[in-house]
Amino acid sequence: MVRELSVHQEHEVLLKLEQAGLDKSLAQSIINSPGNALAKSMIGSITKISAEEPKSSGRKAFELEVDGTKILEQLIADGKYDWKNPDIKEKNFPIKDKTKRMATIELFHFGFDISSESAVKAMEKEGFRPATIEELLALGAKHPELQKEFPIIALGSVWKNFDGYRGVPELYWDDSERDLRLNDWAGGWRGRYRFAGVRNNT
Repeated sequence: MVRELSVHQEHEVLLKLEQAGLDKSLAQSIINSPGNALAKSMIGSITKISAEEPKSSGRKAFELEVDGTKILEQLIADGKYDWKNPDIKEKNFPIKDKTKRMATIELFHFGFDISSESAVKAMEKEGFRPATIEELLALGAKHPELQKEFPIIALGSVWKNFDGYRGVPELYWDDSERDLRLNDWAGGWRGRYRFAGVRNNT
């Protein structure tokens, strides 16, 4: 039996099968049938080749002080955002850790469409947890230019409103201003998004 594929490995196998001329549905059926001898052989060969290819983590570590003793409004003010979603307030996003601490934050970039659940699972496999809003705000305040390169999501803080919408905080650039937005947990994420992850030992 082929061992369980990671999110990255499954994407690589799917991409290589499609490049070989298989349509997407057939390629996906091969991934979903590792017990089949041919499927097992194909998946094993592709994952071996992928493992031997040189790879870059594509992630940079940011060592930051996170001041959970501040109220949310002050953390937002520290970031000097041009606009923020009015639903991002203490009532909806209470600070989880009210201590002043150092944290190692890395930005996960998967490069393909992914769900929130899969992104969290991929981070956890590497010893990270999704960042909370106070950790995202610390990143935005310390590195204000970062969100001009790509949108950054913190999946560790989720607000659920009366109709079931689950919003997560996002650092966003709209070509003229730095925004602190909410985005939909359930909406799925395109390949350009980055996800702030915090190393578990920090």
